[in-house]
Amino acid sequence: MTSFKKGGLITFLTQVLVFIFGFATSIILARVLGPEGKGIYTLIILIPAVLGMLGTLGIEIANVYFSANRKYKLSDIVSNSLISSTGLGLIIILLFWMVSTTNAFQEFLTANNIAPLYLWLAVLTVPISLLGGFLNRILLGREEIIKFNSAGLFQSVLQFGLIIVLLVALAQGVFGAVLAYVITTLCVALLVTLFVKKLSKIRLAVNFELLKESLRYGGKGNIGNVAQFLNYRLDIFLVAYFLDVAAVGYYALAVGIAERLWMIPGSTGTVLFPRVSAIDKTQANQLTPKVSRHTLFIVFILSIVLLVLAGPLIQLLFGTAFLPSVAPLMILLPGIVALSFAKVLTSDLAGRGRPEFGTLAAFVSLAVNIPLNLLLIPKWGIAGAAFASTVAYSLAALMVIIAFARLSKTSWGEILLIKRGDLKVYTDLFSRIIKMRFREIK
Repeated sequence: MTSFKKGGLITFLTQVLVFIFGFATSIILARVLGPEGKGIYTLIILIPAVLGMLGTLGIEIANVYFSANRKYKLSDIVSNSLISSTGLGLIIILLFWMVSTTNAFQEFLTANNIAPLYLWLAVLTVPISLLGGFLNRILLGREEIIKFNSAGLFQSVLQFGLIIVLLVALAQGVFGAVLAYVITTLCVALLVTLFVKKLSKIRLAVNFELLKESLRYGGKGNIGNVAQFLNYRLDIFLVAYFLDVAAVGYYALAVGIAERLWMIPGSTGTVLFPRVSAIDKTQANQLTPKVSRHTLFIVFILSIVLLVLAGPLIQLLFGTAFLPSVAPLMILLPGIVALSFAKVLTSDLAGRGRPEFGTLAAFVSLAVNIPLNLLLIPKWGIAGAAFASTVAYSLAALMVIIAFARLSKTSWGEILLIKRGDLKVYTDLFSRIIKMRFREIK
């Protein structure tokens, strides 16, 4: 088995486990907190997530790239990550404190029943979260796939366990959910630090040439990542502004379920980025289209299944109270499918040192998403937010495939359409499963 296939398989299997624990966690959160409580928790966790995304300055992306191509010493990358995460995290906390004193922000907290103490607990984890993210991307760049995935799995399992203890056993409500988030963030950062320490010494020194190159390379991709992240999450803030915190809970659940389909492009894209960084363009032109069409095929099939089962699934697992989540979930699915293959192509482009294509697509998409949300949420509620996202995601996917097709001189059919030869992979797998099952019966 090639290292790419092995890494992709390990990442996918890990993502399946992450999905199981994450989905179980979301069920408990919804059942215990209800729509309003889930909405409050979503907003509390979303704020430090936005701050952290703004504060990375692309260093996460650069760490993958420079760890893979080995242009700089690993010890320099690690040291820069430690100092950068601390400095950027403290700046973010200071800026947040300044914003938190404004009347507009205080009114937002009051309108959505957000306790300032709970929010501050989450925000104070930003430097630790940045450190964990920076170091984990070093593991990915060095293709330490097992360690990289172990961190993600550990995070899901630990948070699941803490949610059971703090919400179910101790009945701590929103505070318990936030505390679980804080403890999980700290423990994951510690685990990743221990992993990286085995690869390189950790010291306090700055390689300014590396820092400059990291900001230059990572900045091109990070601007796009920020824009894409806002594409994913800005609508939640707008739902909170135009509607109420219960609507945030309904919409957050729909988004959370729909985005579970991205575990497939997430797995392949994660492994593809460092792989493309390490191989030549000819090899990448053969590898990426195949990965893209397989990804799209699988996500499309799963989306059809989810489309049929959305109503019964939500009622059974999350309760009747969350049935308003069904409509936005169904509306989101076409955009989720479209962006699935685009995520794969964006990882390839970043691996070629051309992250600006993903950046441009994300900004154009965001420029369409914001006015559509402002127009449609007051008219259609959370269904309007879902429709705006689907339009924005589809536009981003269109731009990315045009860029990749031109750069790699590959046809759209090669990128999107599953071939008869590709299907043999699935028929062979199905045949092996049947044979194994038949042996068990005998």
